[in-house]
Amino acid sequence: MRNQDVKLMENIFDILNETVSVERRSEWTHERLFSITRRLTGMPIGGGNSPGMDGLMAEVEELSEIYGEKLKKCLSELRKAERILNGIENQRFRTFVQMFYIDRIPKAEIMRDMNMSEYVFGKCRERIEQAESMKKVDWPEKE
Repeated sequence: MRNQDVKLMENIFDILNETVSVERRSEWTHERLFSITRRLTGMPIGGGNSPGMDGLMAEVEELSEIYGEKLKKCLSELRKAERILNGIENQRFRTFVQMFYIDRIPKAEIMRDMNMSEYVFGKCRERIEQAESMKKVDWPEKE
């Protein structure tokens, strides 16, 4: 595949999923840390101070930093993808690119929703992937 813009767009889905995963781990660890009543109220647990509290605090801090970094990367990549998408003047082809490369909607569903034949779908995909960038795609006037 020659089109570097497609590679960026295909990565958006994975970057979003990775960001959500780190966010979920961070939230889970935070909940684990702050929802335990004995630790919050200072009630004794039978063994003196809770040795795990400092470890949990450190884990929450580390996950928060990782999440912040992932979120910055995700937003940066999303902005790039949005600029590329907005550069496609034809609404129909912009929708095709969004659905297929970013949202990863299955081919059959795109063909059905956009009322495309197998041939038209294949030609669109070929034109996109063989161009150097989205700006250089030879978009047809009509399908």
